[in-house]
Amino acid sequence: MTSINPSSRLSKIRFITMFIAMCIVIGPVSACSGKSAETTPFVPATTVPVTTATPTETVIPVTEPIETEPAATTSSSTGFLLNPFTGIADMDPENAGMRSVAIVVNNHIASIPQRGLHKADVIYEYETEGGQTRLLALFADVSSVPEIGSIRSARVVSSHLAAGTNSLFIHFGSNARVPSELKQYGIQDIDGNAMCASSGHSVKGDITLPSNLFFYRDDNWKSKRAIEHTAVTNGKLLLGAIEYKGFDMNGETPVLFHFVESPSPSLANGQTCTDLNIFFSLTNKDSNFIYDKEIAMYGKYQYNGKAQIDELTQEMIYVKNVFVLFARIEPHGDSTIDAYLNEGGAGFYVSEGKLIEITWKKDTPNNLIEVFDKEGNPVEVNVGKSYINIVRRSRSTQTTWE
Repeated sequence: MTSINPSSRLSKIRFITMFIAMCIVIGPVSACSGKSAETTPFVPATTVPVTTATPTETVIPVTEPIETEPAATTSSSTGFLLNPFTGIADMDPENAGMRSVAIVVNNHIASIPQRGLHKADVIYEYETEGGQTRLLALFADVSSVPEIGSIRSARVVSSHLAAGTNSLFIHFGSNARVPSELKQYGIQDIDGNAMCASSGHSVKGDITLPSNLFFYRDDNWKSKRAIEHTAVTNGKLLLGAIEYKGFDMNGETPVLFHFVESPSPSLANGQTCTDLNIFFSLTNKDSNFIYDKEIAMYGKYQYNGKAQIDELTQEMIYVKNVFVLFARIEPHGDSTIDAYLNEGGAGFYVSEGKLIEITWKKDTPNNLIEVFDKEGNPVEVNVGKSYINIVRRSRSTQTTWE
């Protein structure tokens, strides 16, 4: 069984290329254990039996980040690199030793369908003010980013999520508290609001913009949506913006999880989960993942059961892995909220029709999120794309599954 170990701290930048031809399998790395969550049955008023859990506040020991070597290896059968965000050998070898990008994407009901999410390696969904959720789409290879949007403004929580993978943080404006966070934690970012054309229309995803502009307001969307739901870019434009800003993209992209080939041993005794409903808030109360046994993946639905479609393909968003991470989320006092990711907590890991309880930790903004089973062992995650939901801990009993 092939496995890839997570890295919690940035290490040697060019180590990847030195070992690209010789490191095919990277052995396990131990991690500190976390306590398992207690559960309480919960049955909402519905005719369909469902199961929920009420994870208690979990105190996870704080340890030094785990030292691991980068794990960019080639597959002898494909010649491609193992993607550190998915564990799949599908990444261009030219991307060895390069940093990833994390792009803030709109999820307001007035902004759907989005573009480009079908190509994201990882998607985070998190709460912002008013209970509205927003997305952070991660791409291990910036050149693979398709036309993507609509791009929205940064929040502290999204900057911290981007920092954990050493990703270049792409957004369109920001909350007033974000710049100080970027400076404090050394997070490089590109604010599209400062380099955006007022209009534009791509042809098959390609567009030419005036000099020093790398984002644009899509003409088609402008005719149908409010202006804040129209900002777009793509990988080619982002590469231009990176060059214009003088950013160095050489650097380690850490392996996101302890990946294994399916089936994951961690799920051997898991509960059945073919329909997972995540309650973020009254605004986003039905973030729904339904299992498709034919392809062994979960399709994403939201907003009263509507399939979450990528406008580029007209197809639903599918992922292999779903994580629900319960966190303490509190009002900040300026209409925004704070997500205390450094406290960690309890949650669930869902894949291939099974669910297990987990604990998780992220000691600092620059650390990866680490996930552990009830015995405190690192969760073995099936190779594939992941959708990670950061959910208010006080709403934990309203997440249901069957």
